[in-house]
Amino acid sequence: MKTIFAAAILCAGCYAQSVTIVNSGSTNTAGFQIVVGKSGKAVYTSQPRRTDQRAAPKTTTKTIAKSLAARLYKDVAAARPLASLPEPHCMKSASFGTRLTIRLGDDESPDLSCGDGGDPKLAALIQDTDVIVKALRSE
Repeated sequence: MKTIFAAAILCAGCYAQSVTIVNSGSTNTAGFQIVVGKSGKAVYTSQPRRTDQRAAPKTTTKTIAKSLAARLYKDVAAARPLASLPEPHCMKSASFGTRLTIRLGDDESPDLSCGDGGDPKLAALIQDTDVIVKALRSE
């Protein structure tokens, strides 16, 4: 798990207070981290599957629409503190289950992959995250 953050640590000053989308991965699924800057610069870092920790993370940098980055930051600001958002619960396999969260500094959302539970703030974060993840993972 330590290796996924290596790229962000090397450039910690570059991403001060940037929004970070984190997919935890699982035993059988590779995870990822996406650091989104206000400018639209997004750094995607893959995380090896938990069973393959020797694999090196891969980093890709892309630019997303500035309007999308602005919407993400606006929705995160409206939802803060992220840790106090409702936590819809969902069943997950111990081996196959992943968590999808958004972080800003030390503030982290509940698992977005469990749905919004009817909360409009969670719904907005889920929508933003889905669009950004699709944009960064498409190649």
